[in-house]
Amino acid sequence: MEKFLQTLLVIHIAAGSAALLSGIAAIIFKKGKKGHNLSGKMYYWSMLIIGITAFGIAIPKGNMFLLMIGGFSTYMTLTGYRFLQFRRNQGIKFGFWDYVFIVTGFVTLIIPTLYFTQVGWHKIGGFGVVFVVFGLMLAGMLLGDLRIGRELTTYPRAWFLNMHISRMMGAFIATCTAFLVQNWHTDPVFIAWLLPTVVFTPVIIYYQRKYKVSSSQLKAKTVVGKY
Repeated sequence: MEKFLQTLLVIHIAAGSAALLSGIAAIIFKKGKKGHNLSGKMYYWSMLIIGITAFGIAIPKGNMFLLMIGGFSTYMTLTGYRFLQFRRNQGIKFGFWDYVFIVTGFVTLIIPTLYFTQVGWHKIGGFGVVFVVFGLMLAGMLLGDLRIGRELTTYPRAWFLNMHISRMMGAFIATCTAFLVQNWHTDPVFIAWLLPTVVFTPVIIYYQRKYKVSSSQLKAKTVVGKY
């Protein structure tokens, strides 16, 4: 088992390095161009490998924080690509796999919550703040996506692009967070955990404003969708 976990760890680190490099490239390259598409695909598959190996390492070792960050980043990666699919083909419906993603997301929240409740929240110190922040963010996305699934046809194409960028950037933040936590020990501990969120959130806001969808566009699409 130990050799298996070591192999997973090597793959996890390699995929993490690839995700960081390809993620930076995808941010730099102009959206929709060949460079962005190629680096984006590399980033997507690297992130999925990170998520799979994170689960494989976290569950046997009982590492709840790796489980949480792995679930958070994997969910954002999968749904980020899913929003791109919805944009390219608005005939696609919100279906089985979308609900599988949401249920898996809730599981990665529930398991650590039960574990920390059992061992005592006071024993995990500053990590409690980290879990609450990431937990609330993930829970908000999961509940929001359930609502989006019921109203999928009411959103214009530009809105899906906005969501694609936000989710992929969110996954990139999670990757940077994991890298910092493993290589930079701070006091208090939550500094390393939350710093990437503070640094890269303005980038997400920038792209949200760049590809902003006005409320009038959403209302117009909603009215059309009713007929």
